[in-house]
Amino acid sequence: MKVNKVLFRKILILLLFTVITVIAGIEFWQIRNLHDSFFPSDCLVKVGRLSDYNVFLKGTDCDAPVYFFDSGVEGGTLFVMSGTHPNESGAILSSYLLMENLKLEKGRVIVLPVANMIASSTGLPGFAYPASYTIKTANGGRSFKVGSRLSSPLDQWPDPLVFIQYPSNTKLCYEDSRNLNRSYPGRANGRMVERVGAAIMDLIRNEHVDYAFDLHEASITYPTNNAFIVPEKTADLAFWSSMILAEEDVDFNVEISSENLRGFSHQEWGRDNETDPFLVEVPTPFIDRITGPMVDSLIVEGADEFLARMASKGFSTISYDNDGFSLDYRCGKHLSAISEVVSAGNSFHDEAR
Repeated sequence: MKVNKVLFRKILILLLFTVITVIAGIEFWQIRNLHDSFFPSDCLVKVGRLSDYNVFLKGTDCDAPVYFFDSGVEGGTLFVMSGTHPNESGAILSSYLLMENLKLEKGRVIVLPVANMIASSTGLPGFAYPASYTIKTANGGRSFKVGSRLSSPLDQWPDPLVFIQYPSNTKLCYEDSRNLNRSYPGRANGRMVERVGAAIMDLIRNEHVDYAFDLHEASITYPTNNAFIVPEKTADLAFWSSMILAEEDVDFNVEISSENLRGFSHQEWGRDNETDPFLVEVPTPFIDRITGPMVDSLIVEGADEFLARMASKGFSTISYDNDGFSLDYRCGKHLSAISEVVSAGNSFHDEAR
């Protein structure tokens, strides 16, 4: 009888661990395999893939979809990308909103909403991040994934002891080998993230992109925020757009990045072509470390009492209070920035692009 009790306990413990493993496995599978849904506007004419620009991505989990919207009237080409860091949820949602509401009279728009798919396919349970967040709409709730800043080690392993950025040979933290925004211009058959970087570079060149946007979000304690980050060649247009936006009470600083800063989109995208690149940072409390619970409401509402208290004591780089920075606010800033740059760019040229 005593033996049966011991056996029963062992079986019970085994069943408990099996249930926990199955539950965890289901969530892991969902993070790896489920993707966001959206409803593109009627301007959508084609859905391509990054492997169209780098064959070494074909058949991999990095082969992200690329969406082409065309007016049918000859004009310029705008490229909008988000999901460099898929834990910056507002940037990705801004791309979805653009694609769902886009109307074109001239030219075309190319959108890559989730550039780093293998960072989107891994969560951040170590930081207690939720796997998704939900927004309310007239037709009910819509849920979107929350990814990681870095590509999954399951898809690119092992990390080097020191990451040496190609081709500058700059030595960086080992984790930056999985950071897309350190991996331009990339290598067609290099590490997985370098392959993505190479594909995006060829997309910009081959599609003759005029203006290219890399949408980001920054923590409240990050030194560069509410900003256009641009190379010297794009500075005039960025400053002009910033001034016009200021008149509309939309604040954007302009940060001119050093020519020695290699591997970043805002430096490499326009280095050897006519493209004007813009990296856009807007604030989000969700990726700060000094916050309350990392729940989906922090993504949607953008309000956190701990950060507000810290900001009131001068420990933040931007103003932040209990009202926070909602998802609506952050997406509005992204889309306002894009709209104003395109409008200002048209006035900068004799022939509107």
